[in-house]
Amino acid sequence: MTELYDRAQLLNEIWSEPMVLVAPRYNLSDVGLKKLCARLQIGTPPRGYWAKVKAGKRVYPRPKLREYVGHPSYLYRPTVQPIQPVEAAEVVDSRLQQVLIFEQQPENQIVVPERIKGWHPVVAAAREALVRPIIDQRGMPQTRGNGLNISVSPGLQSRALKVADTLLKALEKRGYTVEQGKHQVEVVMFGDALRLRFYEPSLRSDYVPSAAQLAEKAKSGWSYWPKWQFTPSGRLQVMADEGYGGKITDSDRHSVEQQLNKLIRLMATRAVGFLVRNERQAIEDAERQRVRDIVLERKRRQDLEKQRLATLEVNAQNWRRAQAIREYLSALEQAADRGHLSPEQLENLRWGRAKADWLDPLKPGIDDILDEKIVVPF
Repeated sequence: MTELYDRAQLLNEIWSEPMVLVAPRYNLSDVGLKKLCARLQIGTPPRGYWAKVKAGKRVYPRPKLREYVGHPSYLYRPTVQPIQPVEAAEVVDSRLQQVLIFEQQPENQIVVPERIKGWHPVVAAAREALVRPIIDQRGMPQTRGNGLNISVSPGLQSRALKVADTLLKALEKRGYTVEQGKHQVEVVMFGDALRLRFYEPSLRSDYVPSAAQLAEKAKSGWSYWPKWQFTPSGRLQVMADEGYGGKITDSDRHSVEQQLNKLIRLMATRAVGFLVRNERQAIEDAERQRVRDIVLERKRRQDLEKQRLATLEVNAQNWRRAQAIREYLSALEQAADRGHLSPEQLENLRWGRAKADWLDPLKPGIDDILDEKIVVPF
C-alpha cells in the first residue's frame, strides 16, 4: 500500500530531537534525513542548534510548515522491504560428517614413511613408466598410458611416488576403491570416480637462446626457438579431478605430506555432494514419474470413456437407422395391396428387414457381406 510522508509530523520530530535519533525511524542516516527534508521543503535545525539548547542559550525558532510546491513523487514514502530471515547453515550430510570427523582425529593422521617396504601396484607401475617417460610441453617427465598421472621433475619423482603410495594405501584402508579407469587410475568414493594427478608447477619466463643458437642464427640468418622456457618450481601438487575434487599444494607452512587428510576431506566433500545431488534428483524423478503415472491413468480412463461414448452414439445412430428402415418398409407394405406384391417387392422387403436387423445393435451376431474387408489384389 502506498504511503505518503507526514510533513507536519516530520517537522515536529526533527525540531524535537536531534536528526541522528530521528533518522533510524525512516531507515536513513542523519545525512539522508537532511536530504529528505530538503526534498520535502521542511526546514531543519541549523548547525550547533542542539548544543545551544543543551547550554540553555537562545536558539533559532521553529519554522512554520510551508505549502509544498515540489515534485509530487517526493511525497511518496518508499515501501520498506521486510528483512528476510537469515537461513540456517546447510546441514552437513551425515556420511560426509563421519569422514570429516575421522580425518580430523590426530590418531588418523596420514604419515608418509621415509622408506616404502612394498609399493602399491598402481605406484609400482608408475615407477616403471617414469623410467621411459614422455616429455610434456614444459620439458617435464610424465608417466605414459592410462595409469597414475605423475608429471614432476626428476628431483621430485621419489617424493611424489612415496606420497602417491601412502595416499592410495590410506584410501583403500578407509574402504575406498582404487581401480583402473578408462583413461586414468580412479578412486571411487561414495560412487563417484575421482582421478588423481601428481603435478609440479613450473615457473615460466622468456626463452633465452644459447650461445650456439645465436651463432647458428648469425651464420644462417634464420633460427627457431620456443617463446617460453620453463623451470621446475620444486613444489608438489596433488589434485583430484584437476582440482575440482580437491587440491593440496606445498606451501611455506605446510607440505603436501601434511595435507593428505585434508585432500581426503575435499575429495569426500565433492563425492558426497554428487551423491546427495543424485539422490535428490532420483527423488524428484520418482515424484515426477508418480505424478505422470496418475495423469496417464486419468488420461487412460478419459480415453476409455470417450471410446465408450463414441460406441454408444454409433449404436444409437444405427438403432435409429434400423428403426427408420423398418418403419419405411412397413409403410411401403401398407401402401401396397399385399395380395398384389410381386416376388421382387417381397424380396426387397425381406432384404430391407435383414439389413435393418444387421444395423440394429440390439440384434448382435448377424453376419453380412458388409462386414467383410475385401482387398482387391493388384
